[in-house]
Amino acid sequence: MTSIHTLNTRPLPGDLPADRQWMLLEWIHALGHVEDEQSLKDFLGRLQNQIPSEHMVLALGRLNAQQHMQKVEKLIDVSYPLGWLDHYMQENLASCDPILHHPMGSAPIFWKDSFSGARSPLAKRFIAEAASVGLGSGVTFSAASTRQNMACVISVTGEEITHDTQLVEMLNCLVPHLHQAMTRVTNLAPMSASAMLLSNREYDIFHWMSRGKTNWEIATILDISERTVKFHVANIIRKLNANNRTHAIVLGLQQGIRPPVAANG
Repeated sequence: MTSIHTLNTRPLPGDLPADRQWMLLEWIHALGHVEDEQSLKDFLGRLQNQIPSEHMVLALGRLNAQQHMQKVEKLIDVSYPLGWLDHYMQENLASCDPILHHPMGSAPIFWKDSFSGARSPLAKRFIAEAASVGLGSGVTFSAASTRQNMACVISVTGEEITHDTQLVEMLNCLVPHLHQAMTRVTNLAPMSASAMLLSNREYDIFHWMSRGKTNWEIATILDISERTVKFHVANIIRKLNANNRTHAIVLGLQQGIRPPVAANG
């Protein structure tokens, strides 16, 4: 497993031609001057015009102990298919998105490689649904700060970009600077320690608990056993220092626990 370090810059790719070196340096310079959301959106619009990508989304979120994206705090939809992100959040598709099973801050994630390892019926259905709206091929780049328990993720679609090794290296070098810009724009308060203790599976189950689903219904939705759901519910109650299931839901919602959204969705 790739180790995750405190956020720092990544070295410039050494084999870039002069025009691409200047392009990357201009991107980094421009991000250093981003101080508000509109200027960041303007930058992302220019970035998309310079790379072969039809869809792009940028997110800043909290990490759990496994370095998986646990909660998205800021989302900038540059050009994703209309309605997809709302659908992704409402249906809690993060629970079956293979991209979110990778530790954030590691190497670029090529969607087709990640999707090919999917085994569960829910993950396979998600992949088919994403492909139907033009989200079947792409790359997700991330930078993580273990000190802040935060990660910035940018996902771009397109088959061409997956074969352009130099461009992949350029975007991977750029993402720590995107992280810094997103952090300045968002200015987040620290997340509660108890919320950070939930695993991705516990997060999924808490989401459905908060929507009034029974253990049996949650087991059916997540394609796991009811006994497994009961085990995780007990862990959630314990980790939130709650008296019972209802108390855990109230405490969790008060602490801002929500499901993650859209790494590639």
